[in-house]
Amino acid sequence: MTTKYDHEVAHHDPHEGFDHSEPATRKITMFVIVSVITLVVTILALQSYFEKIWNEAVYEKVLSVPGEEVGDLRSLSNWRLGHYEYTDPSKTSVRIPYERAKELFLAEQASGKTFYPGKPTEPKPEEPATPAAAPGGAAPAAGTPEVGKQPEPAKNQPAAVKK
Repeated sequence: MTTKYDHEVAHHDPHEGFDHSEPATRKITMFVIVSVITLVVTILALQSYFEKIWNEAVYEKVLSVPGEEVGDLRSLSNWRLGHYEYTDPSKTSVRIPYERAKELFLAEQASGKTFYPGKPTEPKPEEPATPAAAPGGAAPAAGTPEVGKQPEPAKNQPAAVKK
C-alpha cells in the first residue's frame, strides 16, 4: 500500500469502532447555559442603555426646547406687565403696569376704599334646623323622616350580597 506520507500510518482495526468514552456533557451544558444567559443579559443591558440615551436626547433636543410661539407669548406677557396700552381698538380701557397697579391697590386698601372687606371675618355659627310641625298641629305620619334627621334603616330587608 502506497501512501503519500514519509512515515508509516497506523491503521486501526475497523471492528474497534469509535471512542466509547462519554464527553463531559454536564460541563458542556453548563457552559452553554452560562453563555446564553450572559448573552441575554448583555443584550438587555445594551438595549436599556440605548433607550435611556435615546430618551434623554429626544427630551433635550425636542421636548424641553420651548417653541417660538411660546417664547413670543412670554415676551409679550412680560412686556404688558411693565407698559401702558389700550386693551381694545376703541381705546375705552387702558392696561397699566403691574407695579403701578400694586401701588394704587395698596393706597386704596390703606385708605379703606376697597370693594371687598380686607379684614378677615368669622362666619356665623350654624343653627340646627327645628322640625316643622305638620299643618293643623298633627304629628308627622309614621314612616316619614323628620326634617334634619337621617331615616332609620328598613326592617326585614335582605342583607347586601358581596361579589
